[in-house]
Amino acid sequence: IIRYGGGPQLAADTMLRLSRLYEVQVVDPYGQSEPYITKLRNGGVPVHILMPESRFIFLGSPKNPLKRLWRFCRSLPHYLRLRHRLVKTLRQIRPDVIWTNTKPGFRFLNMGWGLNRFPMTMEIIGCHPASYFHDSVGRMMKQRLSLVMAISTETGRQLESAGFDPGRIHVIFDTIDFDETLHRSRQPLDTPLPGIGKHPAILVPATLIPKKGHDTAIKAISHLKEAGLDPVLWLAGDVVGEDHSYEVYLKTLTQQLNLTNSVHFLGWRKDVPAIMMNADMVVLPTHEEGFGHVILEAMLLKRPALATPVGGILDSIADNQNGLLFPVQDDKRLMEQILRIHTDSALVHRITENGYKTVTEQFSPQAHTAKIVEGFDRMFSNRKA
Repeated sequence: IIRYGGGPQLAADTMLRLSRLYEVQVVDPYGQSEPYITKLRNGGVPVHILMPESRFIFLGSPKNPLKRLWRFCRSLPHYLRLRHRLVKTLRQIRPDVIWTNTKPGFRFLNMGWGLNRFPMTMEIIGCHPASYFHDSVGRMMKQRLSLVMAISTETGRQLESAGFDPGRIHVIFDTIDFDETLHRSRQPLDTPLPGIGKHPAILVPATLIPKKGHDTAIKAISHLKEAGLDPVLWLAGDVVGEDHSYEVYLKTLTQQLNLTNSVHFLGWRKDVPAIMMNADMVVLPTHEEGFGHVILEAMLLKRPALATPVGGILDSIADNQNGLLFPVQDDKRLMEQILRIHTDSALVHRITENGYKTVTEQFSPQAHTAKIVEGFDRMFSNRKA
């Protein structure tokens, strides 16, 4: 865990809830995220830090394989020491099951010998084509994993089409931290928002990567301006890694459409729930989505949620009932849906009330924990059989 927030925060919350039912111990390579480690330890969960004297090594973008290979060769002794400490720690813990959330983590756990006797489970947190699992690691996952937890119906379907045993796939639906989201929504903004007072005020809370579809929202803002409105678009998210080409593209598009006073790049923000409370709606124009946690946050805060009908979003949004949908890359349809929210207060009331009911009844932390327990019970029953 490098930066505490989003997925790492949800992982910590999940471990704390499970620790009330099972003995949970967490193994972290470097202990680099102090808030993550502190939250777990304050909650009574032991955390084993393998190499506190070291730091995470970024190998570079996959687009630069030579740099990655060079950095890997230089850091090979480091990885061998890390692997040795991992095996030693897990042998001391003697877990009934090992849980990992990433393909690289799974690969690292299965390098060499020593851990094969421990059952493994993995939470698949994104949408992946079948080809993603056709390499040697994917084939090993199909054989080695006793339980595969999918965070959405679409993710489960993709796993089955990729060749995973349907009997080992268990859809758990992810959740959010209700208390933390509500608390942060009531706090002051970290920094003032540009364009306050303009309407409609639209928030896109998403990492700056091409599949999130920010350009669709920017083009929709242009259509709204042409229709005589004075909207504002807040893009809350940052670049991951070293490649800033998509960010440059978005800023260039903003300039070309003369939207520099309407579209604002906020960067990574911890106060997204507070920003939501200042927005008229939350938009997720993504091309693919494993789950869509920001949709649940918007529903919990009773903000209208607009999104594309992809991946796990279809588990949470029913069009015209608790949110609005629009096709991928369809900026004109997005503009039309924004106008509906902007002009129809009865629609806003209906979908926000239904959205709140959806998130509290179907996607609560308690419901999430119950689904995980159900999966573990099934896995251990199959092992005994």
